[in-house]
Amino acid sequence: MKAAYLMIFAILLGCSDRRPRDNRVGDQIESLDISPDDRKVLLLSTRDGATTVFEINTDGRSPRLILEPPGDAIFSNPRYSPDGKKIVFIKRFKKSLWESTVFVSNSDGTGIKELTHGGELVTEAIFSSRGGDVLYCSAKQYNSSKTKGTTDVRGFDIYAIDAGDRKATKLSKLNALGIEHLSEINEKYILFHLNAGKKSGIYSFEKDNPANTLKIFPVNGTQESNLLDKPGYAPDRFLVFTAFSELYAMNLITRKADLIYDTKGGHLIQMLKGFHTTPRVLFKKFDEPSLTSLNTDGTEVRSIDVEFPE
Repeated sequence: MKAAYLMIFAILLGCSDRRPRDNRVGDQIESLDISPDDRKVLLLSTRDGATTVFEINTDGRSPRLILEPPGDAIFSNPRYSPDGKKIVFIKRFKKSLWESTVFVSNSDGTGIKELTHGGELVTEAIFSSRGGDVLYCSAKQYNSSKTKGTTDVRGFDIYAIDAGDRKATKLSKLNALGIEHLSEINEKYILFHLNAGKKSGIYSFEKDNPANTLKIFPVNGTQESNLLDKPGYAPDRFLVFTAFSELYAMNLITRKADLIYDTKGGHLIQMLKGFHTTPRVLFKKFDEPSLTSLNTDGTEVRSIDVEFPE
């Protein structure tokens, strides 16, 4: 009888070992990026104030730890290089979150190198498709009030820095309240979301002509243009974006947008990325630990449970 109980226990234990692991309690996914070959997803998670950069397969499995910051710092917004061999990320010190530095490393987390020189607030950084440049959003004007315990930030613009000589060039003259969701449509155009009150929305400019900044919105309407957010590109001609709980795909040729997903119930979309080799997108809702992917025509919706590294 005792042997029978031991055998049953062993069978149950073996079954539980084969089940996919759920998210660890307290883990929150804060950013995501898709590898150039569409086979991996680079994630940043937070737990009790600590950040972790890790990688999963696009099915959510096989988590691999990439980077963990020292105890006095946090990382944010890791992004792949165009060849997938490197990543770029932002480092902040917990005692001075308003100052940040851009770093690059190999895709396995080795060979970490400081790229920018600090003394500025950087919100996002991506590799440019042109050579070794890194594009980043930065505000060099901010005032901290010790009495109010607040920091006033202004003057955001987009910069390019050469990863070799670390020389930075200011590309835009936006002087914005905030710039986020920085990406490229192709080698020619930069895409981003601008925070500017009633002028907020999705914008783009040519790298060689940054003064000609254009606001992008569909010809058939959707929501008010200042409500459109989280722009991205999906092949071979779609600009994807959100408006609260709604996800749209706009044909860049016809400029007509179609509603391809609605989370309903007021569940906002937190982050959004387009795949690189297939007309498909990946996103995360604010109130759910899982990811969701679907085609740009709204078909083949898949929920992806994320496994975290030990």
